[in-house]
Amino acid sequence: MRCFLTQALPSPKSCSYPFKDKSEDTALQNLLDQLSLKTISWEEIEDPQSLSRLTSCCGGRTLLHLAVLDDRLDIVRDLRRDPALKLRRDAFGLSPIDIAQFLNRKEALQLLQPLAEVAIFPDHPSLNQFEYLPYPIFETREGFEDVLAYIAKAKAEDKIPPEKIWMGIYFDKELRKGLHPPISIRYIDSEVGYGVFSGKKIPACTYVGEYTGIVQQRTPKQLREKNHCLRYTLWEGKVNFAIDAEQKGNFTRFINHSSKPNLGLQSIYWRGVSRMIFISLKEISEGSQLTFDYGPLFWKHSPQAPKELTDDL
Repeated sequence: MRCFLTQALPSPKSCSYPFKDKSEDTALQNLLDQLSLKTISWEEIEDPQSLSRLTSCCGGRTLLHLAVLDDRLDIVRDLRRDPALKLRRDAFGLSPIDIAQFLNRKEALQLLQPLAEVAIFPDHPSLNQFEYLPYPIFETREGFEDVLAYIAKAKAEDKIPPEKIWMGIYFDKELRKGLHPPISIRYIDSEVGYGVFSGKKIPACTYVGEYTGIVQQRTPKQLREKNHCLRYTLWEGKVNFAIDAEQKGNFTRFINHSSKPNLGLQSIYWRGVSRMIFISLKEISEGSQLTFDYGPLFWKHSPQAPKELTDDL
């Protein structure tokens, strides 16, 4: 499936160097393309710096993109000194930092963003059993590449609704920086567990947060047995992926069900991937519990009936 990238994406223009002849430029470009396609190894690249400003013809990736993908920390360490390279986007719009986040390349991310803070669940030491994820991560590189290919195919065939693309552009800042209104996580009771409450009034149609977790191939058993697992939208046929927030996620994993919710869950297109975000359906008063409708399929597999929640529960 990943080979679709060569057909779905335009070939980006590579940089040329005035002090080199065209044959040398072509040779360097071929080296980067072969490395991108894994027909040669990193050990066959004698001078990585000579390729640092080029972009591959498959996916528009720089050498720093490829180093992050392959978790080559030696190359990341050498190239991180160039700030432009760290922010350079591939054909999907993803920077090396974005890829390091999605693939949970923690060491590479620390090299590229040495001052990045480690997020934790606010105010609740008892929630230390969960790993806080400000953004979704992919279980494997292969799964990440497959998702990019499937969604690129869906976009090329106009299967992604325009409003999903527009929402990804409109909420770009919130997604990049993990911004959301003030919230608190509170313990409710032994039956409900925790819930999420607004820290201030939230206007209607406001971005409230993103559902994060581990993006992985989905199985019927996974959705049936896990309460914090959502279908991951690809807009491509019957391809099955899910976001599993059972052990890793953010505050949104604690949002409870209501048949009269104040939040809606939307799958949107953002730089080649799908992001699952919550939007307020109406004005939410300060102190109200945040809720969304889990849907009939969730309760079909659940051993218990849905419990109706009030805003102040």
